[in-house]
Amino acid sequence: MTKGSMPAPSIAAWQEYLNKLNPNVIKLGLERAQLAAARLGVDKVSDDVRVVTVAGTNGKGSCAAMLAAILENAGYRTGLYTSPHIRSFNERIVYGGVMASDDDLIEAFEAVYEVLDEECPLTFFEFTTLAALYIFKNHLCNVLVLEVGLGGRLDAVNILDADIALIPSIGLDHCQILGSTLKEIAIEKAGIIKDRTVAVVTGELPEVCRNEIGAIAARHQAALHVVGRNLKIRVTDDTHFDMRAPIEILNLEVPSLPLINAPLSVTAALLLRLVFKFDISDGAIRAGLINAHLPGRLERISRDPDVLLDVAHNPPAAHYLAERLNLNPRPRNAVIGMLKDKDIRSTLKEFTDLDLFEHYFVCSLPGERGAESVVIEETLLALGIPRYRIASFDTAAQAYRAALSELPVDSELVVAGSFVTAEEVLKSIDDGQAWQAAEQ
Repeated sequence: MTKGSMPAPSIAAWQEYLNKLNPNVIKLGLERAQLAAARLGVDKVSDDVRVVTVAGTNGKGSCAAMLAAILENAGYRTGLYTSPHIRSFNERIVYGGVMASDDDLIEAFEAVYEVLDEECPLTFFEFTTLAALYIFKNHLCNVLVLEVGLGGRLDAVNILDADIALIPSIGLDHCQILGSTLKEIAIEKAGIIKDRTVAVVTGELPEVCRNEIGAIAARHQAALHVVGRNLKIRVTDDTHFDMRAPIEILNLEVPSLPLINAPLSVTAALLLRLVFKFDISDGAIRAGLINAHLPGRLERISRDPDVLLDVAHNPPAAHYLAERLNLNPRPRNAVIGMLKDKDIRSTLKEFTDLDLFEHYFVCSLPGERGAESVVIEETLLALGIPRYRIASFDTAAQAYRAALSELPVDSELVVAGSFVTAEEVLKSIDDGQAWQAAEQ
């Protein structure tokens, strides 16, 4: 795609431009982003700015959001970059605890556009990453919390060296790009560990991943903190847990985001306190965990009817969601749509093994990557779900409306399977509310 003329100064025009770059096109490599970042002046941060980079298969966004909330509660202006978005692009770029405004985005997009090289075009993710770094620099952020889009070693956010690296989980996902084994994928994720990195914090990883990451951390002389080893918590009840190591903090409230990722975020905050002398109190940690929020992660979007939204889209994420749901058995139905390049069978098996849902409302998703509803239906049948418990629809909006109309009293509806499913359902809700308002 040639550079062409700059889009009009409106979010709609820039969204159209970015969509032409195609969010699904992946070209790993740092050269393009590094060249543009240098021209834009965002290829380095000042000496007093710290960078925390988060890579992994699942849990990246939750880790990043909890850490950013802790930092904000401690009084540090934090730049939080996550992806993908669900409702609006603004969700991806947050500074000072507030989503970037449309004006912020337009200014940043124009600045990135000005440094484009037609002979070395940027991908969608590279373009948007540079826009985020531009906004964070303009708003004088003290610390950047950057979620990797894919992999780590060759991902655009890796143009900045991490002071602290977080790797919450590693599983078999994006195998056609990152490698077909856990060892290969671990090496790609561990690419965020650099000579500047002082510490690496990981979840409970498979042994082969732990060994690879440990070796890479040692090579860069970075301290390694591993959940279940020198990083320990104790869950005291359904609502509270204790941080036991590296520093003891008792009676922390269980966050709305996945608890499994909280120890990594807390440890990163403690490392910023100990190594970089950040003034982060235990109170800021407590408040940050309580206040942390990220769209689409165990998000309850309605109480009457009771609707839970989760973007679980691969086996490890589905396993965690299934375990959380199984802690509170109750009648449940599900709306599920998936992308065809995901491991559909293994993901759905996490739900069917525990027989979590009485009825499945399955849907096709739009775009080249969207799986047809019949694929999900046939997979559920093969996993032993009777046909009468499955209803198939052309769109997520249709599936959601049908599921709501048939939702029994005192039961819960779970929407899962993909960011796209969540986006389509939320869009249908917003459109419905807009229509009702217009009618009134």
